[in-house]
Amino acid sequence: MKAASPQKMEVFTFGEPSAVLDHRDILDYVECVNNCRWFEPPVSFTGLAKSLRAAVHHSSPIYVKRNILASTFFPHPLLSQQDLSRFALRFLVFGNAFLELRKSVTGRLASSAKYTRRDIEEDIYWWVPSFDQPHAFAPGSVLHLLEPGINQELYGIPEYLSALNSAWLNESATLFHRKYYQNGAHSGYLMHVTDAAQSGSDVEALRDAMRSSKELG
Repeated sequence: MKAASPQKMEVFTFGEPSAVLDHRDILDYVECVNNCRWFEPPVSFTGLAKSLRAAVHHSSPIYVKRNILASTFFPHPLLSQQDLSRFALRFLVFGNAFLELRKSVTGRLASSAKYTRRDIEEDIYWWVPSFDQPHAFAPGSVLHLLEPGINQELYGIPEYLSALNSAWLNESATLFHRKYYQNGAHSGYLMHVTDAAQSGSDVEALRDAMRSSKELG
């Protein structure tokens, strides 16, 4: 009688780890870069805008502060309650807020802090919605309210910056839970097969069955 050949142990994995979000680019700015026309902000304003709704406990306090300010504000001919609401929200999100004085039209208009840059010359600002179409504001026409920083005095820094890692972690965990739920919460285990009767083809079939069980989530 021929002795059965010993079964070898096989270990395999399926599915690759996927990063839900990658926010490393927000802190790539190490200084206010001078591009010969204006200074770039020390923190990516686009990254701050994307992070606003990263977690409910990050956005809610910001909106509460904005709503309290707007509710206690008495509208003025030079500044409506709606403009004040925009101004306050931009200051809370970006640590910077801008108002433009237009002498030909009654009142001040709020300029989006996300696209406003400070000129290398004093008291001049740029509107840069796209790099190839910048617009220079008239000298002295922009009021710049900023949250003071400790490393530079050109732009403000939002006070919540140190809490962003926690907000991103909360967002990543929530999206991971959603993905796990959409996948049917399956195949999240280790399988140890001890039956000596299992052949190589059986193990291969089991591997294919587990890999094919992954859903679109």
